[in-house]
Amino acid sequence: MTSYKKYKLTIKVCLTILLVSILLIPLLSNGNIGSIVENEQKSEIKLFTTVGIVINDTNIASYSSSGIGSVDDPYIIDNLMIDTTDSLAVDFKGVSPSTYYVLRDSHLKGSTYGVYFHDAMIGKASVINCTVEGALSIGGANALYLTIHNNTLKARQSANFREGVKFTNNVVYFTSDYSGSILRITDENNIVEDNIFYGNSSSIRINRITNTTFRDNILHSTGFYFSDDEIEYILNNTFENNIINGKPFGFLYNQNDETITGDQYGQIYLVNSTNVLIEDHSFFDVNLGIQVYNCTDISIRNVEVKGNNGIYAENVEEILIEDSSFEGYRDGMQFEGVNNSIIQNNYITDFEYGLDFIDMNNVQINNNTMVNMLEYGLYLEEMSNVDINFNIITCLIQDEGSEIPIVIWSSENMTVFYNVFISTGNQTAHLAEDWSTTNIMWYDAASEIGNFWSNWNETGTYAIEGDGGNADLYPFIDIDGDNLTEIEEVLVYHTNPFDADSDGDGFSDYEEIQEGTDPLNPKDYPGRGRVLALILGLVFGIGLAAGVTVFILVKKGKIKLPNLKGK
Repeated sequence: MTSYKKYKLTIKVCLTILLVSILLIPLLSNGNIGSIVENEQKSEIKLFTTVGIVINDTNIASYSSSGIGSVDDPYIIDNLMIDTTDSLAVDFKGVSPSTYYVLRDSHLKGSTYGVYFHDAMIGKASVINCTVEGALSIGGANALYLTIHNNTLKARQSANFREGVKFTNNVVYFTSDYSGSILRITDENNIVEDNIFYGNSSSIRINRITNTTFRDNILHSTGFYFSDDEIEYILNNTFENNIINGKPFGFLYNQNDETITGDQYGQIYLVNSTNVLIEDHSFFDVNLGIQVYNCTDISIRNVEVKGNNGIYAENVEEILIEDSSFEGYRDGMQFEGVNNSIIQNNYITDFEYGLDFIDMNNVQINNNTMVNMLEYGLYLEEMSNVDINFNIITCLIQDEGSEIPIVIWSSENMTVFYNVFISTGNQTAHLAEDWSTTNIMWYDAASEIGNFWSNWNETGTYAIEGDGGNADLYPFIDIDGDNLTEIEEVLVYHTNPFDADSDGDGFSDYEEIQEGTDPLNPKDYPGRGRVLALILGLVFGIGLAAGVTVFILVKKGKIKLPNLKGK
């Protein structure tokens, strides 16, 4: 009996093994069993491969589950699972101009591109309900009027589209460590609606668009960037109900005599406006806080930006930026074609470029602190009539000539003095350059005061690198005379190198440091502790009643205590 049971069990096991083997043969023959991933949209997998595919007229029917390629019955290419280290997962290249097709319900992953349209014809192609890892982009001149709907897109570089794209209901992730573009849109008749973007401080880059709609999009850690230089490419479009980091996108045009306050926007684009004040705003995790274009008489005050870039301005007449802070990666401020500007009392940190200015006239750059610049603190090109005074710039110099606190190109009529330039890296590298310049004064001749240079040997003048043979004739080491060097003041105690008494309490920074009090706190000064100890001693030494009596007499002015704020 036992042997019969064993015989039946053996038969069952053999049949099971045979059945499993039959099911696995197709997968084993393809060599891909170990890397099958379930499609997020649909469980059925029609094709699985670890190499990229090219779809053309010859094979498009074989990749399709239905359709004949007509407008009423397009080819349906669906349920593909492609996970490849090739640069392209799916490449549409060589499809007839008259062929209609839909790529849908697939999971596509390529090392650079998930889907690439070399020759998608006008209005003939759609991508619907897919997960695409790698860029979704176009190349051919006729890759226009595409439909991109209800997809999950994950890429290290932007999805690129031009003219007539219908980009709707997608979720887009920018996966690169550096800040680039999550989406690029150009030309006319585009619709971008009901999408969610996760941008990692990247941008939705817009160029030469007309008759285009951006509506009901939700942006996380990203924002818009307009790279246009003509008004017609900006105003003839619709921007409605786009949310950036929980706040509306401020697409503001034709604003006149307005104050924009209250921290109401997640990003501001101001265009074609006059006499506008932007104040009391905070912009976090964006590619750009404020962009100003084709405006006159603009003031930006008490704003905070943490993201890729701070402020961009182009074709602006009169702009004031003051009392604001910027922390980021690329440019604290980038201006081009801006005249009559004042940049003062701002704090800028951790950017590649602190101020990146080109083609500007009548500029004042005063009392700004730029800390830990990674390439240039001030990069100035084609500038005229510029005053640069009382600024503090520290630059992390690693390779001499690659990182410099101040560089001036092709400019004229500039004064640069009462500034502090410090290298926090290479201590022997030069700190300034001027090239093709005229009348650049690196000192004030009347007061015989120049600038502080952290690598100056405290003897003679300070030579400026460049082709003009310029020099700072009067470099200094302690401009406020408080017995602290500018390096000590800026890098160790964080005091003001232009003011011997940074907190204004009547005691010099040096005195406070010697006494162990805080030179940045006006309520903490030498002698204050002794007076407090005296009062406490009266209370607890003489007795509580006597202490109270002393307190009352002091309050009524019967007993005079020493002047606590005098030297």
